[in-house]
Amino acid sequence: MIEVKNIDKYFGTNHVLKNLSASFQASKINMIIGKSGSGKTVLLKSIIGLHIPEKGEIFFDNREFISAKLNFKREIRKEIGMVFQGGALFTSLSVEENVMFPLNMFSNMSKAEKQNRVDFCLERVNIKDANKLFPSELSGGMQKRVAIARAIALNPKYLFCDEPNSGLDPQTAILIDQLIKEITTEYGITTIINTHDMNSVMEIGDNINFIFEGENIWQGNRVEIFNSDCKELNDFVFASELYKKIKHNI
Repeated sequence: MIEVKNIDKYFGTNHVLKNLSASFQASKINMIIGKSGSGKTVLLKSIIGLHIPEKGEIFFDNREFISAKLNFKREIRKEIGMVFQGGALFTSLSVEENVMFPLNMFSNMSKAEKQNRVDFCLERVNIKDANKLFPSELSGGMQKRVAIARAIALNPKYLFCDEPNSGLDPQTAILIDQLIKEITTEYGITTIINTHDMNSVMEIGDNINFIFEGENIWQGNRVEIFNSDCKELNDFVFASELYKKIKHNI
C-alpha cells in the first residue's frame, strides 16, 4: 500500500498540490484522474521522487520516503517500475538493450541471467523476435509493450504508468489496459496509473482518485463513480454525451 499524507508542492508561487492526501491499494490498479493542469502528473512524480514536496509524507508499505536517507531511497526505488508517457525508450538502444537497462543499473545478475530475464519479460508482454529491433522500427503499441517489459524487469512491487494509452488507437489501448491488469494481478503489484482515458478507468480501475485544482476531492471505485454527488467529478466524467447516456440509464 502507498499512502500520501498532506503534501504540498509549489513551483515558484504556483501552489500545485494543496495539503493532498490519498491512499493506493496494494495489488490493485489505482487511477489518478483529473483535468489537464489539475496536478495529477505532479502527484505521480512526487510519489516516485522526481519532485520533492515542500510538506507532507509519502509511505511505501509504512516506509516513509521523502525524508529517508539516500541509500534507503535507493532501495525503495529498486522496487519501482515506471512506464513514461510515450514509452520514453532509448532510441539508440535495441529493444533488448532497453529492457536490460535497469538490470545493468540496479542488479548484480550475470550476463546470462540478465538475458534470461529480458527474454522472459518480452515474452510476457507478447513481444516475440523483436530483441534486436530499434524503437523506430516498432509500432506505437509495441513500443508501449517494450516500455512495460522494461518497467517489470526488476520484478517491482510498485508500477507507475503515466498516460500509458496516450497516442494509441482504441483497440490497442484496450490491449495495453488488459496487459497492465494481467501483470498487476499475476504478480501482486501495486499499480498507479495517471490517466484522462475514461475507458481505461471504467475497464480496469479498482481504486480511483479524482484530483481537482491540486486537491484530492473524491476517492472510490468504478461503480461508485456513477453515483457520486461530487459536482466537479460529474462534470469531468460525464462531459461526453456517451457517458451522460450511460449515467442516465443506470
